[in-house]
This record gives sequence, C-alpha cells and structure tokens, in this order.
Amino acid sequence: MSALRKCLVAITGTTGVGKSQLAIELARKLNGEVINADALQVYKGYDIITNKVTEREMAGVPHHLLGFVDPVNEYTVQEFEHDALAKIDEIHARNRVPILVGGTNYYIQSVMFRKSLIRDPGSPKSQQALAGNDRSFEQTRAGKSNQELWEELRELDTIMAENWHPNNRRKVLRSLEVFHTTGRKHSEWIAESEEARRKEETLRFPTLVFWLYADTPVLDRRLDSRVDDMIRRGMFDEVDQLAKDLDDPAALSGQKDNFSVGLKQAIGFREFKAYLVSMGDAETTASEREKLKKDGIEEMKTSTRRYARRQITWIRNKLLPECRSTAEKSTKAHSFVLDATDLGTWDTEVQRRALGIAQRFVSGSELPDPKTTSDVANKLLSEIKEKPNSILAWKRHRCSVCSMSAEYSPSGEATEVWLNGDDEYRQHMQSKQHKNNARYRKREAQAKRPDTATQHGSGGPRPAKRPNPGPKDDSA
Repeated sequence: MSALRKCLVAITGTTGVGKSQLAIELARKLNGEVINADALQVYKGYDIITNKVTEREMAGVPHHLLGFVDPVNEYTVQEFEHDALAKIDEIHARNRVPILVGGTNYYIQSVMFRKSLIRDPGSPKSQQALAGNDRSFEQTRAGKSNQELWEELRELDTIMAENWHPNNRRKVLRSLEVFHTTGRKHSEWIAESEEARRKEETLRFPTLVFWLYADTPVLDRRLDSRVDDMIRRGMFDEVDQLAKDLDDPAALSGQKDNFSVGLKQAIGFREFKAYLVSMGDAETTASEREKLKKDGIEEMKTSTRRYARRQITWIRNKLLPECRSTAEKSTKAHSFVLDATDLGTWDTEVQRRALGIAQRFVSGSELPDPKTTSDVANKLLSEIKEKPNSILAWKRHRCSVCSMSAEYSPSGEATEVWLNGDDEYRQHMQSKQHKNNARYRKREAQAKRPDTATQHGSGGPRPAKRPNPGPKDDSA
C-alpha cells in the first residue's frame, strides 16, 4: 500500500447536526480513525448528558480521546492539543486518515494551528506559562474572588481585562499568570505572536474542514426534541449522580458553584441546580419541585439553542477566517459547507458530497470551488472574512435587554449577557432572541404605566413572557 500524505480531516458544526455520524461514515470509506474534539465527551461516564456516540454507532471505527478523563478533574485545551497531536502521529504512522470531530471549536483550532510562534519566550517557567501547562499559579490565587482577580488584571493589563468577563476566572488567571511569570503583559505576547502568524506558516497539516450547517428554525426544533429524548433515556439519573459525585469537598476544591470547569460545564447540570437543591429540602412541596424541574427543562433547551449560536459565531468569526488566511501559504486549509437542514437528503447533500470531496483531498487531487457546492455554501462562505479578528481589538458589550435579574431567572441567579467583540454584538442585536426580549421589555415598561391598566380590561395588561438570557461569556 502506498503511503498516504499526512493530512487531517476536521468536522465541525453546532450540536445536533450529525457530526459524529458523518465522521464514522467517512472513516469507514477513507480507512480513517476518529479523534473526539468535544470538551465534555473526554470525561468518563455520563454518556447521555454529554451525548457520546455509542459502541454500536461507532460501527467498529476506532475512536480516540473519548471518555478517559475523571469527571472531577479539569482537562485543558493545552492537554487536549498535546494528546490529539500524539494521536494524529500514531494514526499517520498506521497509514490511516485522522478525522477530528466535535463542537468545541477552539479544541479543533488548537490542533490545526500553531498558536505561539514567539522565538524566545525565556525560561522554562515562562514557556510553561505561555503554553498554559503550569497549574501552580492558580493555587496562589485560590482565595481571591473573580472580581478581585479581574481588578488585579485591569491594573496590570487593561487590554486583556477588557477582553474577559470578570466571571471567566480561567482566562483571567491565564493572563495574570503570563504577566507574573514572564514579566510582560499577555497582550504584548499576543500581539507579537499575531505578527509572526501573518508572516509564517501556521497550519500544521494540509486540512479539510467540513462545516455541517442547519437553518436556525429547523435546528431549534431539532435541539428541543433532542433534550426531550435525553430525558426519556434517563438524563435525570445522570444529573443526580453527577451532583452526588461532585459533592465531595476534596474533589470540588472550593469551586462548588463554578460551572465553567470540568464536567460541570455540561448543559443540563447548571440548569437544574435549584431542582437538585430542592430534592434535599423537606420544606419544598412536590408541586414546587415539579415546577423547578419544568423550569430547568426549559432553561436547558434555551441554553442548548444559545450554545449552538455561539458555536456558529466561532466558526464564522474565528475558525473559517483562520482557514481562509492560509490561502496564500504552502500548507492550506480547505473549508466546505454541508447542508444538514433536511435529514431526508442526508445521503446526497452530506454523506456522498463529503465523501467525494474527502477522497479527492486525501489523494491530493484538485478540489472544487467550495462556494459552488450549494446555494447555502455560497451564501455562508461569501460572508466569511479574509482573516480572523485580532483578540486585542475586541471590545466587550453588555446587553441590558437580555441580561436577567435573579427574579426572572429559573435558577434564581442573575444572568449577565456579554458579547465578545463588535461582530458578535451586531449578530446578537439582530437575533430573534434579542428582538423578542426587546419586545418583552417594551411591554413590561408599558404595563407599569398607570394609563395602561385598563387597556386590556379589568384583568390588567396581558402577561408578557419573561426574557431569555442571551449568550453568556464564551469560556468554552
């Protein structure tokens, strides 16, 4: 058998579009092996809440980095990058095709692209800090609140502080660690690295990227049905077990209510916090508990739809522009859109089309123009920028319309809605979710005016649906 060229196939898209199914179908035809790139599916157990592919669905295709991390531990993107690159080398050595698949797009990007091209970062300690491999700094700040850490960063590196939400403890700590370890601002290292990336080769392998896309209204219905299916399959048993597993103070390390690390990031855990607490409260009635459960289900559906929109934002504003920036370099990333809106046309619009493109890519043959594969592909790819936005140019925006006070939140906790960068903010302002919330706020203001009390009869103004929170700070 002749040696295959050392390349990579990556499959991305929102949750619920069939990424794993396509990866398995391609692997069976291309002599490939699948590498998981989902930040939650790396954890052991909890197969329903993390939507892991089953042994039967794998159809004998080797899968890697799936279900191997203890749920109480945190697994970082730096660890994933190291592990995934090692697996890719092993797969190449077997003369097979690595297929990277998942919805955690910064995992995919970390494998495809070299992040730091700085020639002389200094001491080994500084190298570890820039790579994010040293966890000791985190322990030195364990006693500080999120707000205190953010204010410290604002004093030391205003540019990076403006990029991170105060509650994004992990990223704030990362920027502080870089400053205290290297003696230079994190923003300075990033600026230097971005300049190097413009001039040098950044892509590790010739890469073929498939973006599985589904129209938003169709996807929303599919995601809601998916949550209902997860519940029928026993999701609440897993939620209850996860709460018990994470109730060990030694395992939680004082971060009991920190839902931005480890398996606690899973949608379906945070949303049922109030319900889980009520299970141990003898004063909560059965009807109250059932209402908390229903509220949690609705919030989970909202969170799932919100997460899907964040995934699309990342693909449009970060992943695909990064791929497009390789067009004039010797090692290129080729991006194709596959329309997974109508599952009835999966065989023709997704499977066969992807296989034909992938076979040509692996053999080194000329590829078709990505915009000519479908009308959807032409529309979406025509909107992609020539290069990704610089993180240093970001400005955080708070949406006062979609932020929710504790009294409106099903979890009983206030929700701040922050958008990272102008592009994300503009997209949010045009979203159906924001417009619905704006209409709610308007009706709410009118209802508080004395002259509106009789507009709808003696019953007062019609009740308005409470707002849904917009996307939270994207720490995933």
